Amino acid sequence: MMEALPVINEPKLTSYLFSKASKAKMPLNGTFELSPVCNFSCHMCYVRKTAKEVAAHDRPMMTLDQWIDIAKEAQKAGMLYLLLTGGEPFLWPDFWKLYEQLSQMGLLISINTNGSLIDDAVVERLKKMPPTRINITLYGASDAAYHRLCGADHVFSQVDRAITKLKAAGITVKLNGSLTPDNISDFEACCKYGTDHGVIYEPNTYMYPPVRRDAAMVGKNERFTPKEAAFYKLNAYQKQYGDEAYKKFLNAIIHHYVEPPGLDDRCIDSKDGRILCRAGSASFWVTWDGWLTPCGMMPEPKVEMQGRSFTEAWHDLVCESEKLKLSGVCRDCPDRKLCHSCAAMAMAETGDASGIPTYLCEMVRNMKEIASETLEKWND
Repeated sequence: MMEALPVINEPKLTSYLFSKASKAKMPLNGTFELSPVCNFSCHMCYVRKTAKEVAAHDRPMMTLDQWIDIAKEAQKAGMLYLLLTGGEPFLWPDFWKLYEQLSQMGLLISINTNGSLIDDAVVERLKKMPPTRINITLYGASDAAYHRLCGADHVFSQVDRAITKLKAAGITVKLNGSLTPDNISDFEACCKYGTDHGVIYEPNTYMYPPVRRDAAMVGKNERFTPKEAAFYKLNAYQKQYGDEAYKKFLNAIIHHYVEPPGLDDRCIDSKDGRILCRAGSASFWVTWDGWLTPCGMMPEPKVEMQGRSFTEAWHDLVCESEKLKLSGVCRDCPDRKLCHSCAAMAMAETGDASGIPTYLCEMVRNMKEIASETLEKWND
């Protein structure tokens, strides 16, 4: 078995800051979705559009000046953390002008990217003003996996070089993995890649239905069945953290509780039916065409940003977010702290924040069955 990685938990200071910000309704964390355009065409993507589709869209892309104005106002309102994402953010024409100004403002900036466009010139520019972290989605450990999932040819070697060059430059890299039937054959190789390169590789087997890209995709995506998603989720945990941590994880599943995910583009779980995650209380997302939303996975609620001040739009978003409630079935479910389903998941799976995301119900049921069977075998 490959060397086990330490379990990564959110720093206590970060948790404290978000706890304070959530109570004060302060926008501590922001995401700027610069563009939906990408040089990959991943089957399960929630936002991708071609340049032609963007040109035909009924709303224009946000401009450099608009992004800078939002950043300044949001920083005055409390924003410290900022994630730049896309599509592929390095394709956005004014990326470097924006990045340099944001860096000079003292914001803690992370960047989500597929890594394929990071060459020597990009690394040199990043070295001058290092981001807090570069999050690269590793779609496989071979060109074949990238071709199947992303429709991109001969790019794994480019991504590999980018990761190596970033690390050599002292820039922190994290690898995210979107696991689907198209790339699961590369999963073990991806785990080994992360270990061999000394970087965190965090795979995810749950793929949101891409309702922002296509409203007809409620409850659908090119993804695993709930049973497969459960199996690979547990399999991934064991390979990442080793048997000892895996056994503790299985016991936690049996006892109806696993730790919620931490910072970045993730949420903290909800309680008592009210949406108490960071989205809409301490965190926000601005779409490429100028809507302010609680979370990039949600088509609603959304508040107009173009032509308005950030402060006014944030106030409206907080009010709209407070109206969201989960289903009473989810609220009272004994597995509530296993699935960590949220308004975004419920909306993507059912079309309504108060709907019951049965895909997650099935996934959790299978996780419990696997945990029980595995522990029973180990205890024999």
